[in-house]
Amino acid sequence: MTQKRLARIVRFFLHWHYDIRLTRSEVLYKSSPVLILPNHTAYIDPIILFSELYDLPVSPMVDERFMRNPWMGRILSIAKAVEVPDLAHSAMTREEGAAQAGRLTEIAREALANGRSMVIYPSGHIKTVDKEIIGNRRLAYELCQALPAHTRVILCHMRGLESSRWSKLKPKKWLWRREVVLDFEDRTEELQRKAQTMSRREFNEHLENWYNSH
Repeated sequence: MTQKRLARIVRFFLHWHYDIRLTRSEVLYKSSPVLILPNHTAYIDPIILFSELYDLPVSPMVDERFMRNPWMGRILSIAKAVEVPDLAHSAMTREEGAAQAGRLTEIAREALANGRSMVIYPSGHIKTVDKEIIGNRRLAYELCQALPAHTRVILCHMRGLESSRWSKLKPKKWLWRREVVLDFEDRTEELQRKAQTMSRREFNEHLENWYNSH
């Protein structure tokens, strides 16, 4: 099974429950590769995003522990996932963790340089409060500092899942048909410039402001 076929099958079933709408998605198709930086409101975010972009093959970054699962590993292989070290469940010193985090940046940069479009969540986790918090995460910042040639940076804001069963936010609200909107915006030049002139914390706050103002 191909990545595109898998995505279309998943999309078919998702549309039974979700009324999914994409806005300004034309920016994704001007050229490739693209680095897509979405907010993260619920566990099902990545599945919805990848299924909707079935005609624009993108690779997620996935912890190696998921790739080791026979069933999940097969699906992720079809999706052309980029395997990364499992930092959350390994006994590392702070220095070793920092070195591995730097390695993640190199893995992502190498994939982009080889023409692979990628999706990376700047926060690294789904939100537990009513706003996106990236904190001092480094991956998006470091990629924008040294973006491979011809790579475009697309911000993606997803809304509609905050009160769903897949969210960590309360209260939960069951809806038979839930409207989900994915909005895209090309911010390549601006984010490259700000990554050169801002500290990591300032850069992440700039991203947070974009996500939280939508």
